[in-house]
Amino acid sequence: MKVIVALVVVIAIGAALWFSNSDPQRPKISDEPVSVLPVITREQLLSASDLVEGVKQAMSQSDEDAMEEWLDKALAVAKEADMSNEDIDYINSDAAKDYVIFQAKRSQFNDAIEQAYYKLLDIKTIKEDFPQAKDLFANADKLMADRDKLIEQIAAEMASGSTPTDTDRQAARQQWLTRHANQSSK
Repeated sequence: MKVIVALVVVIAIGAALWFSNSDPQRPKISDEPVSVLPVITREQLLSASDLVEGVKQAMSQSDEDAMEEWLDKALAVAKEADMSNEDIDYINSDAAKDYVIFQAKRSQFNDAIEQAYYKLLDIKTIKEDFPQAKDLFANADKLMADRDKLIEQIAAEMASGSTPTDTDRQAARQQWLTRHANQSSK
């Protein structure tokens, strides 16, 4: 056993020495300092949940000043993170503001869909109000269809094996609303 441990140690030391020796054919690494990459990208910064939530809240209150404060905070974070001047200029641009507003509106869409899910509401007007989330419409439709299937299953259980009636469906809807009343108050 001691022989195996000693052999492993010798191999590890040999490997360390092998890789630490300078190969004359390899280009020499410069002594110049390496530029440090920022810890966050501009896309990550502009999609940060705190920023999106802050802008979303400012939008819901029609508070342009609060929105600008959130964008100023994002700019301060970019500077603190030592982002490139190009990234800082972008974060300070109207395009970045539009991007954050776009993300906030998509978040508002998700919130509205969640409320509609629990309150048994139709989502047609929600989709009309949030064209920014067009790529999410199919998933939202599937979610609502799955919800409706669950309610139909509840109605079938209430019908005790027979075909559910409108009364059973209404009772199932009421049971759903009662069960999910606390989620919709968020």
